[in-house]
Amino acid sequence: MFQRKKTLKPGLDLPQEWTQSVSDLLNETYEKECESRRRHFDVFGQILPEEMVVAAGFSNLENPTESAISIFLSCDLEPGLETKKLKEIQATFVDLFGLFFDEIFSQPDWSEWEPMWQEVQYEGATFFHKITRENILLTLEADRLLREAGFSEDEEE
Repeated sequence: MFQRKKTLKPGLDLPQEWTQSVSDLLNETYEKECESRRRHFDVFGQILPEEMVVAAGFSNLENPTESAISIFLSCDLEPGLETKKLKEIQATFVDLFGLFFDEIFSQPDWSEWEPMWQEVQYEGATFFHKITRENILLTLEADRLLREAGFSEDEEE
């Protein structure tokens, strides 16, 4: 999907109940921005062997080909991490999405795109983020079509 680290092992999607609840929270929290820009939030995430990745996209409701604002968050995972710790990481991701989107929406002419992974320290832990114009829904659909056509993500060009 959107991982920071290369891996040949497939990731496990985060529960749809959780990603939907975060999407709902972002849509409610930023309702004014959603309505004025005619956009909405979608959230997707995976747990991979060495990291957890969650992406929140703010995209156009009527024109999915229009540039989106997508924030990708990642953190390293240790082998055998307890479920309690995973839930704490997920909660931290929600906080980080809020901090980033608060910053974006506070500036009418915001354009500080960071398409490469950047390290950020938050509450004594290390996380990684990038901010792109990628429409997450279109990327997921393209990945699905490529898989159906027999292409895999780990093939060399």
